[in-house]
Amino acid sequence: MKNHSCSNFFLVVLFSMLMAGCQTQKEVVDLKFTAELVQADLDKIQADMKSRRIRLNYELLDFDESGHLKQISARIEYPDGMKGSFESCVLTPRDGPGFYRDFSED
Repeated sequence: MKNHSCSNFFLVVLFSMLMAGCQTQKEVVDLKFTAELVQADLDKIQADMKSRRIRLNYELLDFDESGHLKQISARIEYPDGMKGSFESCVLTPRDGPGFYRDFSED
């Protein structure tokens, strides 16, 4: 495990379907995991990703005594085969590990 401190942050889940003209659409995935999340939030995020054919697997979830996210390790796999992962340390207010992908850039 890494020895640096990671921060608490807000989860931002942004899925935007934007129409440019009438022909193209752009989807942005922006996930940030914060110490304010609880298990139910993480389950909703995972279900939302699944509905978009994106696999999000939590490999490590550690919660504090009040049930808020304390530490996380996660992997993501997009429908086109692109993958990513991260592992946090104990979350602090300045960090926000997660995933970002703008499909219009592909």
